[in-house]
Amino acid sequence: MTTKIAHGIWPALCTAFDDSAEGVDVERVRVLVRSLLDAGSQGFFVCGGTGEGRVMSVPERMNMAELVADEVAGAVPLILQVGGTTTEDAIELAQHAAHVQGIDAVASVAPADRPNDLDAAIEHYAAIGGASNLPFYVYWLMGEADRRVTADGFLEAMQQVPNFTGIKFTDHNLYLFGQLIDRSKGSINAISGPDEMALPAMVMGAEAAIGTTYNIMPKLYLQMRAAFDAGQLDEARQCQRQANQVIRILIEHGVLASVKAILGWRGTPVGPPRLVEPL
Repeated sequence: MTTKIAHGIWPALCTAFDDSAEGVDVERVRVLVRSLLDAGSQGFFVCGGTGEGRVMSVPERMNMAELVADEVAGAVPLILQVGGTTTEDAIELAQHAAHVQGIDAVASVAPADRPNDLDAAIEHYAAIGGASNLPFYVYWLMGEADRRVTADGFLEAMQQVPNFTGIKFTDHNLYLFGQLIDRSKGSINAISGPDEMALPAMVMGAEAAIGTTYNIMPKLYLQMRAAFDAGQLDEARQCQRQANQVIRILIEHGVLASVKAILGWRGTPVGPPRLVEPL
């Protein structure tokens, strides 16, 4: 295991496109990053599902990595999600990330052509993890992960993956999440994914949380984390309930499209999504 990168509240950064979503808008990206830093964000997850990495070209993703790293300028850590298309593309992105000052780690979803298969995932992860010296994170998506696997089975398999450091767990199975933390004796950097379950994941041992709605209400989640760390569970629970009231409405209208629209209404336009929903 390498050094844990993620602690606290990290927006799954929206990729700011132009008004036609045909290209990344450099100035819009910079403005969004600055606003989220000013709000207290403690890291960024770049080109994940919310960041629409799967529908961006390799050059666009490289540009996004360089752009965010330049704007952040070392103020907070960054994890770049490199998976979602082919293993070859992910390797190229990981190798590029290793040469971008300010990218602290890479992450990947399971292979797009072989989801729900742990053996295939390990082969994919090992190739990416070995492509650079950066810490490697598994981006566990419940629709694509092999959910038949036990915590012990997963952790044993991950011994084959160079630079494995942690997991972004986007799944509602908090029993498995807790088991991954417990059975690893806390050695993995455990990051929760579902915004609507951020507090329950903290209870299970999440050291960080990465989420879509952190783009529009980061201070609420920062308050939640601070209250939890201080043992103020009633306050933390109220924060989660307040967040979930917003999330319920976002789900009704499409989460990613709604988040991007809200950012625009607030004077931080990021263009429309290329996807209807984050992956």
